[in-house]
Amino acid sequence: MAWTQTTDAAELWRHAGPWLGEHPVEDAPLLAEVGHLLATDAAPEGLECGWWTDDVGAVGGAYVRAPLHNPLLTRMSRTALDELARRIGRPGGLGVPGAIAEEVVDAWAGAGTRLEPARAFTVHVLDRPVAAPVRDGRPRVAGPDDRAMLHGWFDQLMAGLPGDPSDRAYVVDDPLDSGALVLWEVDGDPVAMCGRSRTLAGTVRMGACYAPGGEDAHAEAAFGAAVDEARRHARHVTVLAAADDEDEAARLAAHGFVPAATRVALTARDDC
Repeated sequence: MAWTQTTDAAELWRHAGPWLGEHPVEDAPLLAEVGHLLATDAAPEGLECGWWTDDVGAVGGAYVRAPLHNPLLTRMSRTALDELARRIGRPGGLGVPGAIAEEVVDAWAGAGTRLEPARAFTVHVLDRPVAAPVRDGRPRVAGPDDRAMLHGWFDQLMAGLPGDPSDRAYVVDDPLDSGALVLWEVDGDPVAMCGRSRTLAGTVRMGACYAPGGEDAHAEAAFGAAVDEARRHARHVTVLAAADDEDEAARLAAHGFVPAATRVALTARDDC
């Protein structure tokens, strides 16, 4: 029983791809990261990932630490957690399935790091398509000529989210290149955008939706159109939302989403 670590997402996918697809909704954030890496740069500086195998060689756990991000973990046994805690040491935080959050805290405590829950998230999955309300405007898939505008929108979006580690390539360039970024237009002018991740294990994660003019109706229209486009490409269309945000849960329910899994963000305490 042992961990194999690598700095190449393609190697991780070759060995642990089937395992990563066993809980595609719960692991949608991790699949989105891996899909992006496989499509852009499978071995960027700072990437660390790995998979755990039991005594007969069956994969039973995996993790990905993308550059500038905290590690994301799948489900795994306590034995795998104990060894991983010793291997990767003290992280700033971890993203883990809610089902194993307590065991993760215990495993890292045994390795000398005190973790505590910072925030819980619900993974919502599209259960049934819902007819979009009639809105002013129409959608279209963004193309190469929209790149400069979208980069400007990204800068505006990030200016309002100080400290957010979102990457320009992940939010704009990769979805744009793969046809996964939808614009909403009114009178021929783009007024909102919404993207999605690459499809991996039949799963996509909906990404940033943004209306630079601040019109919620435009952002909602872009989201609805992007979801409709996403379901043509994936079996599981997912959205990550704060577990305590009832308004967001109701909004997603109106689009046909249901809560399906929980993930927890853990942070390291400074007093240990």
